[in-house]
Amino acid sequence: MTSSNNAFEDDLPKWMWLWLPIALVSVLLITGLLLPEETYARWIGNERTGILETSHAIIPAISLILALRIILHPNVSTFSFLWFWILLAALGSFYMSGEEASWGQHWFQWDTSAEWSRINDQGETNFHNTSSWLDQKPRTILEIGIILGGIVLPLVFRKKPHLKNHPYAIIVPTLVLMPTAIIAETTRMTERLLAALDVPFRFFQRASEVQELFFALFILYYLIIILKRVKKLN
Repeated sequence: MTSSNNAFEDDLPKWMWLWLPIALVSVLLITGLLLPEETYARWIGNERTGILETSHAIIPAISLILALRIILHPNVSTFSFLWFWILLAALGSFYMSGEEASWGQHWFQWDTSAEWSRINDQGETNFHNTSSWLDQKPRTILEIGIILGGIVLPLVFRKKPHLKNHPYAIIVPTLVLMPTAIIAETTRMTERLLAALDVPFRFFQRASEVQELFFALFILYYLIIILKRVKKLN
């Protein structure tokens, strides 16, 4: 499986990769600073039906569909490196979408069984609230992947364009994902820094939820780019 140099001329529309992330983070910053905490919590940060939490389920669901399209595309060989890589993205998107909606509980409001409530620290029908191995550790791996894939490797490829001829270069995005990656990192980084300095001020209400939005957006953009490349494969 090879990719042509044209496969890397796959920048997303500027409104999508630049202006939309900037607009989203600006709205979340302004509303977080100006809205009363109760109002923000009710409409945006609500754990069950807020805009942020809902987006955490819907965006990965769209990513899952894109990943399946890539896996089933005739240009992708079954059990190839790319096939397994996108299968991992599909499984991750499926898990993220289901977990963020507690597999439908947030929408359909069913009760959690007493047995499950004892092991789930929020009393919900999901797995990520039962163990750090199903929550924080996968999140850390994803965060490292976004730093490498959204910032480090695109810069390396820009400095050394001959690397684009490598067979695995098809999975390395261009710099168009950098704004989303940087926003994803800085939203939580500012909170950690202020907390370390013992400063009570916060730029974002529930910065971790804001970060998750941009994690989901990054994966969505990434899969759009990979699908475009797959369609151009020789």
